[in-house]
Amino acid sequence: MHNSRTTQNNTDAKKRITIENLLTNQSGLDCDTYNPKAVGNESIMAYEKDWIQYSLDLPMNDSAGGIGQYCSSNPIILGRIIEKSTKMTLPTFATQTLFKGLGIKNFDWHFKPDPSSGETFCQVNLRSRDMAKFGLLYLNNGAWNDKQLIPKEWVEQSLAKHSAVAGLDYGYLWWTKYLDADRVRYYGKLAQGNGGQKIYIFKELNLVTVITAGHYNMQSSSNELNARYILPSFNKK
Repeated sequence: MHNSRTTQNNTDAKKRITIENLLTNQSGLDCDTYNPKAVGNESIMAYEKDWIQYSLDLPMNDSAGGIGQYCSSNPIILGRIIEKSTKMTLPTFATQTLFKGLGIKNFDWHFKPDPSSGETFCQVNLRSRDMAKFGLLYLNNGAWNDKQLIPKEWVEQSLAKHSAVAGLDYGYLWWTKYLDADRVRYYGKLAQGNGGQKIYIFKELNLVTVITAGHYNMQSSSNELNARYILPSFNKK
């Protein structure tokens, strides 16, 4: 991963980090959210002056492409890479290339990787129906209203297994997870955010489910709602 900044712990191992490593949460940076002993804890980063610098300065605890570790620094770095490459803000780029095509107009996205985002972590706020549009776009291999908004190959690679994070198969920022509904197991692709915001894609059912919740920093009931009330209706009687 090339950058023009001066970074700490700038080893040869760090220089081998690729964009794909960031997408699969295999950067090797010591910032595993599930490890309280990790140097790059996201709760510390939240109030650092410059999240990009903070992330790039982190030491490595594994080689790039090694173990999967859920780390908030990885997508934050990706967002800045997109901004530098396109010379646009991330929300502007997303609007022009994705949201406009999907008819998504009502959203709130404050992508400022600094303390002003300490409570929101640069996350995008979307209406449930617009989350569903995003899920449908991936269910339909990147096509929307007979127009290919994103390449089919990108969708396939995004949903394929590239690593394992927290015991679950992991693609390009997408999770693979199964839910059991009355003893029938359904495998889905999952995009999830803090609080219980979840977009599930069940390819074999031609189904997208969206659930929003307010269980921040705790276990949500999103999976239970799918498993108990939605998926059983697809079981063969």
